Amino acid sequence: MNTINQNNNNTEENSPKETSNKINLAETEKEKNNPNPQGNNESNIDEDLEYENIKNSRFKQQRLPAWRPVPTILSIIITFSFFGIVFIFLGIVLLIYSKKIKSEELDYTDCKEDINCTRNIIIKEDISKPVYVYYQLDGFFQNSRRYVKSKEVAQLTGDKPYSKENCDPVETNEEMGFSNETKSMNNETYLNPSDIAIPCGLMAKTFFNDNFSFFIIAEEEVEEIVVDQKNIAFDKDKKLYSKEPDPSHQWTNITDEHFLVWMRPSGLPNPRKLWGKIDRDLKKDENITINITNNYDVSYYEGKKKIILSNTTIFGGNNKFLAICYIIVGGLSIISAIFFPIGYKLQMQKEKDL
Repeated sequence: MNTINQNNNNTEENSPKETSNKINLAETEKEKNNPNPQGNNESNIDEDLEYENIKNSRFKQQRLPAWRPVPTILSIIITFSFFGIVFIFLGIVLLIYSKKIKSEELDYTDCKEDINCTRNIIIKEDISKPVYVYYQLDGFFQNSRRYVKSKEVAQLTGDKPYSKENCDPVETNEEMGFSNETKSMNNETYLNPSDIAIPCGLMAKTFFNDNFSFFIIAEEEVEEIVVDQKNIAFDKDKKLYSKEPDPSHQWTNITDEHFLVWMRPSGLPNPRKLWGKIDRDLKKDENITINITNNYDVSYYEGKKKIILSNTTIFGGNNKFLAICYIIVGGLSIISAIFFPIGYKLQMQKEKDL
């Protein structure tokens, strides 16, 4: 019995020692893993202070200074009158400049079956240089979502010349309408119908490809009018599409400025695109003969093709609609400035009667 008690006492004496040893080992491990406990505590305190400062900032608590204008009847009258006068002034200026723009328009849709046809324009009023040559497609909606998306930018930029990711539903030369007898851009090799079309997509497939030449015939003398077809595209587009893929695999030159103009979609249902510039005045009663290479078919959507000769002003082309809108909005502002004080006086009179 004594022996058993002695063993139990020894066990009771050893257990606290073992416990203290375990605690010391745990503290040693913590010191090894965290050699600078005081520094960590300081960093934690700094982070907490920074978080509290952000949380209690004027921005988070919406205590920033703000200006809350309280409109008075006088300030309303002044504001509406000011904007009314400014808008009417801008509208009148735009209308005056729009009337300075002279233009001539020729519809040549009737050149349906003739590949080469000739039309004449008689200049009704003097058109000062530079005279811009535009073509217009009536009824051609170039702003359709699917149509605008059907092109591969990486292919046009030259980064991925054979990419067709976004060209659906026109991806191959066959879908573009070319056969194995169609020559490539360099006129030396033939296009493979199963190859990826360069460029591909709906926008490229509907590329406008009519051509024009202008002449003045006077007293049996023929004078050709030189049309400058350079610098008609945006500089941004010329830089973006400056790399040419292999010309033996592409059906047209994607760096051609006429192609770049076409690939910038129009937001209006009747797209008007710049074709060239005439650097001479067109005089009244001059008879201009236009030789047209009629390649572009508009019969499948019952559209119309037009040629426009027009000059511009510092505000751009003819835009009487915008001028009229400015005048209408300005007039409504002036009317509002007149009726606000009348309504205010009537309201004040009602309050007095009550």
